[in-house]
Amino acid sequence: MHLDLADAGFNHDPYPALEAVRSMGPLVRDEISREWLLTGYDDCARVLSNVERFTSEVPAGSGPGVFGGPVFETMDGPRHDEIRGVWARDFQRDRLERHRPMVTAVVDDALDAFVPRVLDGETVDAVEHLTRGIPTRVIAALLGIDDADQARFSAWSDAMGAVAGAFFDPSDRGRETLRVGLEATRALNAYITAEVDRRRSAPGDDLISVMLASPVSETMSEAEITANNTQLVFAGNETTAKWMAHTLVTLARHPEAGRWLAEDRTRISRALEEVLRFETVAQVARRTVRNGDADVAGVRVAEGDVVTCLLGAADRDPARWAAPDTFDPGRAAKTHFGFGFGLHHCIGIHLARLETGIWLDRLLERLPVWDVPSDIDYGSNFVLRGPSAVPVCRG
Repeated sequence: MHLDLADAGFNHDPYPALEAVRSMGPLVRDEISREWLLTGYDDCARVLSNVERFTSEVPAGSGPGVFGGPVFETMDGPRHDEIRGVWARDFQRDRLERHRPMVTAVVDDALDAFVPRVLDGETVDAVEHLTRGIPTRVIAALLGIDDADQARFSAWSDAMGAVAGAFFDPSDRGRETLRVGLEATRALNAYITAEVDRRRSAPGDDLISVMLASPVSETMSEAEITANNTQLVFAGNETTAKWMAHTLVTLARHPEAGRWLAEDRTRISRALEEVLRFETVAQVARRTVRNGDADVAGVRVAEGDVVTCLLGAADRDPARWAAPDTFDPGRAAKTHFGFGFGLHHCIGIHLARLETGIWLDRLLERLPVWDVPSDIDYGSNFVLRGPSAVPVCRG
C-alpha cells in the first residue's frame, strides 16, 4: 500500500485511509517511500520515547535545515536539553500567567474586528481574519517584536509551515512551495538577526534577551541563535492557529457541543483537548532506527529505516479510546499526541492552552453560535494539517 501524503484529496479527510493502514497490521511498509507506517498509540509512544534507538536528528552534512541552522527540535542529546532549557522557565504554566492580560487584549482586538462583521450577516474567513493573527501577535510580543510587524510574521510563518508538507510532494507545486518557504525562512532569519544585534546593546525581558543572557548562548553560533528564535516564531504560530481553526469547524459541525460549552465555559479546556485529539494538527513524526536493528510492534526493522508515526491515527486508536471517531467534548482526559511526546513534547504547550482557552471563552461570549460550509479546504499539507480557510457566518 501507499499513502500519498501530499494529495489534497487524502488530506481533506485522511482518517478512512489511516484506518485502512491500521487494518493491515500494527506496522505497514509503504511500497513507494519504503517507510514503515505505525498507527497504534502505545507503539508510537514507545518509538517516540526511545531516542537511543529512534532518532529525529538531522544527519551530519545535510545542510543548515529548514530554519537556517541547528535547532533543539532536531537534537536528541544533551545539547537539546541545554538549548531548550534556556526558555523552559518562561514557558512554565505559572510563569505564563503574567501574560494573560496581554493575550486577552490580543484576542479582544481580533474579535472586535471579526465578530461584528459576522453578526452583520457577512461571511468572514476566520483563518485570515482571526485565528492566524492571534498566536503571531502573542509570540511577537514575547520576543519583544514590534506589533506592527505581525502581518509579515504571519506571512513568513505560513510559508514556512507549508515546507513540512512540501518535502513529501515531488511535483512542481511541491518544489515551488519549498522555494517560497525557504525564502520566507531567510527573510525571517534576517529580521531575527537584526533583533538579536539590537538586543545585545539594549536587552529587555523578552525571549531573545533571555537567550542572549544565558551562558548557553556563549556556546552557540550566530546561526544557531537565529535559527532557534526563528523556530520559536514558527512553533508559536502554526500549530495554535490551526488548532483554533479546527475548533471553529468542529464546534460548527457539532452544535450540541457548542451549546454544552456555552452553558458552562469551565468545560472549555476539556473540549479543546478533545478537538486536538479528534483533529490532530501535527500528523506525522518520522524517526530513523539507529544503534542496530529494532523491534517495532513485533516486527524487526533494520537500522537506517524510517518509522513514520501517524499521530492522527494514533489519536484515534480504538485500543485507547472508546468510539475514537466520535467527537466527545466531555470525554475523560487522556494524553494524546497533539503536543508531541517524550523528549520533543512541545515547549509551548502551556502557552497554546492559554491562548486557545482565552480565545474560545471570549468567542463564545460574543458569538455563541456560528456556521461554516460543509466543504472545508484543508490544502495538501498533511504534516501540519489544518483548514486553509474557514468561512464563518451567523448560525
